[in-house]
Amino acid sequence: MPKNDLTSRTDVSILALEVWHVISSRTRNCLGRLDKATDPTSTVAGVRIEEMRLSDLSRCESVSVIRLPNLGRVCYCEIAAVMDRYGWRFHRRWNSKPELPALQLLGASLPRYLQMATQAAEIRRQNFARGERMMQLRDREGLSGAEIGKQFGITGAAASLTIQKTRRILELRARLPLPPAPAAL
Repeated sequence: MPKNDLTSRTDVSILALEVWHVISSRTRNCLGRLDKATDPTSTVAGVRIEEMRLSDLSRCESVSVIRLPNLGRVCYCEIAAVMDRYGWRFHRRWNSKPELPALQLLGASLPRYLQMATQAAEIRRQNFARGERMMQLRDREGLSGAEIGKQFGITGAAASLTIQKTRRILELRARLPLPPAPAAL
């Protein structure tokens, strides 16, 4: 069975990819620009970023995605890696046939961009783990924002904001689980 067959795809929400730190907030924000309700040629018109899924991106051309303002090559690499991981392909405009794997567009630069995307994902995970530690200090030990901030070398307001953001991510993760990639066939 070819990898492009519907049975080998997993349709993941873009928001889930962000809250699980697979893609960056910047990438998600740029993808939100694909929803051009006033543009009748928009491939994902009417699909808000909060509801956008990989199947919506598969209706786009890779060129349309890579040309999004502020996206950049590393953000494109995040998208392309996710599309490939979950079995999706961008489509060609004129014949609606699937394109080659999205990562191939990066050519010889691919290893460098993959490394940069991997490093950025690791930093996001480390920052989230830091937020979880701060949240535990508040919830379990009853420390104030100022006390937590002092331990982490930041202001109390920054510590409180980090805790608030961490709670929101945990709530979203409970609502939006990240499915495993389909098995390669």
